[in-house]
Amino acid sequence: MKLKFLHNIENKIYFIPSLYALIATLVSILVIYLEYQYSSLLINVLPSFFFTSYDLSKTILSTIAGSLFAMITVSFSTIMVVLTMYSSQFSPRTMQDFLKNKVTLKVLGIFIAGFIYSILTLLFIDDRLLKSGESTIFSAMIGVIIAIVCLGYFVYFIHHAANSVQVNLLVESLKEDVIEIVDKLEKRNNSNDQIRNQPPDDLKASLDRDFYELHPKKSGYIQIIYDLKLTQLADQYDIIIRAEKMIGDYITENTVVFKFWQLDEQMDKFKDEKLVEIKNNIRDHLVISNERSKNDDIEFGLLKLTEVALRAISPGINDPNTAIFCINQLGWVLSRIAVANLENTYYYNDKDELCFILEDISFWDLLYKTFYQLSHYGKQDVSVAGSIIDALVIIAEGSPQDVKEQVWKFSHYILGGFDKNVLEQEDKKFLNHKIYRLAKETGHKKQKEKYFQVENFKIN
Repeated sequence: MKLKFLHNIENKIYFIPSLYALIATLVSILVIYLEYQYSSLLINVLPSFFFTSYDLSKTILSTIAGSLFAMITVSFSTIMVVLTMYSSQFSPRTMQDFLKNKVTLKVLGIFIAGFIYSILTLLFIDDRLLKSGESTIFSAMIGVIIAIVCLGYFVYFIHHAANSVQVNLLVESLKEDVIEIVDKLEKRNNSNDQIRNQPPDDLKASLDRDFYELHPKKSGYIQIIYDLKLTQLADQYDIIIRAEKMIGDYITENTVVFKFWQLDEQMDKFKDEKLVEIKNNIRDHLVISNERSKNDDIEFGLLKLTEVALRAISPGINDPNTAIFCINQLGWVLSRIAVANLENTYYYNDKDELCFILEDISFWDLLYKTFYQLSHYGKQDVSVAGSIIDALVIIAEGSPQDVKEQVWKFSHYILGGFDKNVLEQEDKKFLNHKIYRLAKETGHKKQKEKYFQVENFKIN
């Protein structure tokens, strides 16, 4: 499938540098061709300072090639240092955010392109281009322009690398990546009348019958499910397809990834050849890789934010303020997800018939998977417990009432797992104020069973 092939290519680290290298090769060939075929015309059209002698051109291009190779070496060393810091200080899962960042790949691509242009041009120019001892070679001037551009990108890359190791900017970037996915999905779902959050009334009856199972041909993480294409495919074959696994799930050859039902119960069962055709076409709309992708995986984005917070509260790093900042960002992201209503998505055809079902992770499960590790490893840290309650308040603000109820119920789990033996009177007051804010926001202001017993303590 074309979309699947393009995704696999674009997701490779070498794609952008290779693209720049190809462009540089074409530019070099074009410049050499113009010099050999139209040098007389170019001399009359371009200013004289564009042209250099043969010996000077060789010197310029060889100097540029050596300098750019040194830049590539320094850039590669910088990348390795940043990746080491990401792995040790933040999370191994965040390494791809720097390595596959478009700025990083474009800088490497520009350097490689400049080096290839200089080497190829150096290879093909010779003294046959000289006419009457005049300066008639302009490819060196193009090389100088490329070198200046590369120098500008080198300065920008150093700035980018310095910003990338600042934890607050990294956390902000991780948050924006998840928000971008949520915004994209919400915008697409709201603009398409055939995508709805409510199932048809007869859904249970439609699925309570014989079905076909589909297994993948290789193991790995699900990176993309082409839901709209699968809807068209289901409409074409008069079937209902349901995804049993979500983006980000790890699957093996024994995993049931999809189930599908014939729309018309009276139809004869699919013959073997037809069944194989349908299964192969469905598999073509599923992208599986040996690593998770940040492009459409909301849960993966939350996981990376959580891991940065966990590293921050670990005894080796002991940076609770960074953990608090991460938890606040998690609260903001989850509050955005709560109002986006992305849990269950049902896809219909033009005849208003259900074709495809994508039942995503519930909001409660998302809450649990986001905070359960933080709750466990921060159970003796009052600041972590307080920041999680603050995050729950952020989620509750502006959310529907059913989300508020889930948040209030989830706060019981967070505080129930906290080690209350480490609390002093002032710690209890600190947490009680936060619990009160949450109770007020969720409509449980009168419920006192969660407050810690503190002498002479009163909340107005």
